Amino acid sequence: MNYKRTIILLSISIITVVLATAGITYAYLSFSAVQATPNVLNSACFDLAISDSSYINYIGYPMSQATAFQNLKPYNLTITNTCTDVVNTSYKVVLNVLNDSSPELLPHIKYSTNKSTSDYITKLETISLPSTLIEKSSTVLESYIVAEGNLDSTKKSASHVLYLWLDENACNGNECQTSIMGKKFSAQISVYSEAT
Repeated sequence: MNYKRTIILLSISIITVVLATAGITYAYLSFSAVQATPNVLNSACFDLAISDSSYINYIGYPMSQATAFQNLKPYNLTITNTCTDVVNTSYKVVLNVLNDSSPELLPHIKYSTNKSTSDYITKLETISLPSTLIEKSSTVLESYIVAEGNLDSTKKSASHVLYLWLDENACNGNECQTSIMGKKFSAQISVYSEAT
């Protein structure tokens, strides 16, 4: 009987030592601390002010570049970094061609941002804008980057002009009647900016 008692006591002793060792090891390895000071999070200002002085003005007949510059009032846009902190801000001025525009008309729409040279809007770089910039992304057929830049200091501004017109070469005799007559071009301007 003494032998059984010794084995039971020895077994209980071993189990107690194992549990005590496991408890001490767990307590030693599981370190917890309490933060005594509050976390501090700093942020910088990121804000742009955008002002435009007119609507996009377009006369709906084909014209030359010279006639467009002479007769059309351009769309004017000014972008200002309104922050007091210096945060480099890159921006893109984007022309969103809306879905109700006629695709047949797009290759004939010309633009200019400097009143000296012009090109077709379809030659501009395209961009996929975040859905938060456009009320309904399904309303935009294509988005073209018209201008881009960087506002790298407080209160710095950038101004842009945009002329849009139907190219004089869009009509060749009566072909104009069937290909582009009665077609519609709709667009809106968006400014997309990021802190850099």
